[in-house]
Amino acid sequence: MKAIIVDDEPLARNELHYLLNEIRHFETIDESETISETLELLLYDDYDVIFLDINLMDESGLELAQKIKKMKRQPFIIFATAHDTYAVKAFELNAIDYILKPFEQHRIAQAIHKVERALSIENDQSEKQTVHFSNPKVQSEEGHATLPIEVDERIHIINHSEIIAITVNNGITTIHTQNGDYQTTEPLNHYEKRLSGNQFMRVHRATIINQSHIQTIEHWFNYTYQLTMSNQLKVQVSRSYMKQFKNNIGLT
Repeated sequence: MKAIIVDDEPLARNELHYLLNEIRHFETIDESETISETLELLLYDDYDVIFLDINLMDESGLELAQKIKKMKRQPFIIFATAHDTYAVKAFELNAIDYILKPFEQHRIAQAIHKVERALSIENDQSEKQTVHFSNPKVQSEEGHATLPIEVDERIHIINHSEIIAITVNNGITTIHTQNGDYQTTEPLNHYEKRLSGNQFMRVHRATIINQSHIQTIEHWFNYTYQLTMSNQLKVQVSRSYMKQFKNNIGLT
């Protein structure tokens, strides 16, 4: 399970982070102070649950919940706040639970159990409703792996070999292909999970590339690389991905 703790108080985040680790093994627990930071995290990855404070400096957690409610892939929301006056509004925004500070371990455990149960039901329904295009490795007539991309209520079927790179910028995910670009609001992690084999690699928090489309590799700032792709797109390999990139390319 992947979670985000959204609270502008470091002590509250630390306490909740500790309690979550005591109760369950989470694959990821990220932390955020603001609405913009949280939306950025949601753009790069899929999360199962958000523990959301309501009073965030000059912002409202209710405003963030409204934005999340409009997303295709919505994490479950658990409001974690010092005030009980917003409970009715919270549940109008489809919150799965509402826990009060100071946090009690048994209440957090109850909330997590609700999320686990809801995820289980969600997964069962998803398996029953699976259709042909929901398979990330749909095979075309030529036997090549393909990726379905939904843009403006139309599904485009793209061969993996045609994909040059996938980038995120200003809240928009762009799939760069040999036949043009496609823009969506799906998080980068959504596509990373659906691209198979060693052909694709993450080279930056905001970039996945198809290594068969690398044209040149140049030394760049801070001992990193800049790549020029086959469509002349320039992308940077960030320092945290340098070792993996060099191993994949055979530069070590």
